[in-house]
Amino acid sequence: MNIDYRTLPVIILAAGDSKRMGEPKGLLNYQGKPFLVHQIEQLSEIGLSEIIVVLGKDFKLYHDKFPELIEVEFTTNPSPEKGQFSSLQCGLQKIQSREVSGVFIFPIDVPCPDREVWEELVNELSLSDSAVTIPEYQGKKGHPVLISREFMQHLISCGSDSRLDFEIYKQIDLKKAKIISVNDKNITRNLNTPEDWKEYEELK
Repeated sequence: MNIDYRTLPVIILAAGDSKRMGEPKGLLNYQGKPFLVHQIEQLSEIGLSEIIVVLGKDFKLYHDKFPELIEVEFTTNPSPEKGQFSSLQCGLQKIQSREVSGVFIFPIDVPCPDREVWEELVNELSLSDSAVTIPEYQGKKGHPVLISREFMQHLISCGSDSRLDFEIYKQIDLKKAKIISVNDKNITRNLNTPEDWKEYEELK
């Protein structure tokens, strides 16, 4: 089965409290624009156009900032206090009825990696019966991850207190996960604190 990575949706998880950062990560100013806008522009440049952004308690702040982003779908987790997995389920439920071969899961606090990362994840999924493909940089796993349609249905059926990493570990144990070595450090960056953000900004 050959899959064109550009046909697959991307779920951006942006519903967290951002307690360590002190403000919503997607609204941080990056090169004169909100970071979420930068992320979306990067995704669009590499050909990914079906983007679903999952928001939480700060959804009004986001909507005030992004009335012009009509191509992007927003959905809001009504119970973000249940954790990131519940937000993931909100995003997956949004596309559950669509004919898709897989879905990229992409946290807002991971800078968008190069096109090659997305392509390699899809190529591996195309060549195998894997449930999930995961990028790895110098021995450290990161994001985005690509899940198959079947694994998507499984995740939707899990309890909201589940965790994506635990569910992926189960797939690794079942030899249903593929780990792909890539040459892009961005997959391992987590912009969780002001210090992380300052370090990332200095990379401009």
